[in-house]
Amino acid sequence: MRFLDGPDAARAVRDVFDDAGYTLGALTERLGPQAFTHLSAGELPPLLRATRAADRLDVLARLFLIGEPVTLGAARSALAPVPVEQWAAGELISVRDDEVVGLLVIRPLGEPGHRLVVHDRPDRSGAVRFDHVLGISASTMALAGATIRRPIEAALDLGTGCGIQGVLAADHSRRVVVTDVNPRALACATLTMELNDLAAVTVRGGDRFDAVVGERFDLIVANPPFVISPSRRYVFRDSGLPLDELCRSIVRAAPRHLDDGGYCQLLASWAHVRGEDWRDRLAGWFAGSGCDALVLEREALDPAAHAASWLRQGPPDQWAEFDEWLDDAEAHDVEAIGFGLITMRRRERGVPWFRAETADQDFAMPCGDHLGALFELAAFLERHDDAALLDVTLAAAPDVVLDEHRRPSEVGWAVAARRLRQTAGLRVEGDVDPAIASLVVACDGRRPLRQVLAGVADDLDMSAAEVTSAALPIIRRLVEQAVLLPGPAG
Repeated sequence: MRFLDGPDAARAVRDVFDDAGYTLGALTERLGPQAFTHLSAGELPPLLRATRAADRLDVLARLFLIGEPVTLGAARSALAPVPVEQWAAGELISVRDDEVVGLLVIRPLGEPGHRLVVHDRPDRSGAVRFDHVLGISASTMALAGATIRRPIEAALDLGTGCGIQGVLAADHSRRVVVTDVNPRALACATLTMELNDLAAVTVRGGDRFDAVVGERFDLIVANPPFVISPSRRYVFRDSGLPLDELCRSIVRAAPRHLDDGGYCQLLASWAHVRGEDWRDRLAGWFAGSGCDALVLEREALDPAAHAASWLRQGPPDQWAEFDEWLDDAEAHDVEAIGFGLITMRRRERGVPWFRAETADQDFAMPCGDHLGALFELAAFLERHDDAALLDVTLAAAPDVVLDEHRRPSEVGWAVAARRLRQTAGLRVEGDVDPAIASLVVACDGRRPLRQVLAGVADDLDMSAAEVTSAALPIIRRLVEQAVLLPGPAG
């Protein structure tokens, strides 16, 4: 299926939006800075008041953003020179007597390019169809902000939905393939690409990697239906596979479609199975994959909280499934369900590493550069054994600060606690003792590490060998987390 006859029809429709000044900036100015908050909460009165003048931009906003009917006369004027009948034939609007209703959301993105993204909207009761195509959600923006972006040859957006990740990948990729198993999602993604004149993006149907057999990419991104449940209500949410099998299968298959040095990044859920450490369980997903892998768990909910978090997002009748969700968790000995970001990088040589960490702190978006740096720093540490690391010049990353908390004491205000924290990227932070704080401060980028450790040893009245032995594992961890960075020679 498709919504318009082809690129020429889409180009004519795009001209209508451009002529009306239908951009994110213009709509935010017209509707107010809380416009999208109001939209997501179903709070229409502020948006209807802001568009009451009913000029061309107001009419387009009511049709394709707010979801409010307009009169046939207002629609003809706003949608010209493309006839109303052509918009209706393309299923972008519905005409009934003197009333016109927008059937799709056409949402503007910001710079660069003033892109438009096409997706479905729930009805007034909050109900959505089985093949509903999601728009720009919190998970959408989380994946977009965490994606490692660099100029590349080819990218794959697996389970594209409305096509947003493919649109973003097109800005730094020579060619992009977007795939989905949902025909309606393919239609939305096709219209998204045609409205933005993204000829370098190819839209294909298929389950997981079925549409790209034998092809390789420099970047694979995926926001799949990762929700762990027995439900089969929505294509965008429910995979139809047991537990976390969908996410595991993507991880297992992705390496065959990555070039050397290529990244695969996906949002995923995984089961915490009773009696088994979740990190060990996930390590098995990557065994023999030929990929370095970093798993960041953003949250872990007990089965009841997990079910509630998803069931409350839909119509009230979904709650009838609550017991079924919990029975399924009990049958599989699931004590918690984790959610987070998986990043893996293909390597042709060496022994791949795996790390799984809890990361419930707020990330500073975008953080893709920071994530990419973690893989580069892991490679740096792999090339430098302890002896070689001592000859490297290290310095605290520019985004790292050392907080000291003082409290009154008998001899004045004494330091009670010290905390290292990143102010950008993943925003890792943690308490440190005085010795580690002094060590980080001493890494000023001017002296090799062995000289820094010798100075610290003098200050502590300890032997250099003793300090070096104790400090090197900690220093490696600080480099691994991008708290300390090697100088140019490293």
